[in-house]
Amino acid sequence: MDLKHIVAVSVVSIPILALLLSGAFIAARSGVARVSSAKDVRVIAGNFSAMLLRVAGYVVGLMLVQHFIGLRSSFGW
Repeated sequence: MDLKHIVAVSVVSIPILALLLSGAFIAARSGVARVSSAKDVRVIAGNFSAMLLRVAGYVVGLMLVQHFIGLRSSFGW
């Protein structure tokens, strides 16, 4: 991999990761004002896991759509 390829990948991946992380932070804290009990920690863990499952479902759905229309996923490999 040369420097041009690394820059091209990072220009695309850094904003995506930043948006996912900021969304995860906002979604995880939803419904919890202050972490003061085990219930609050469970709510945060539940919110975070729901967000991860939702994103994974979107990725799988997008991969299926790409497969059905004839685009093969390469993931850069």
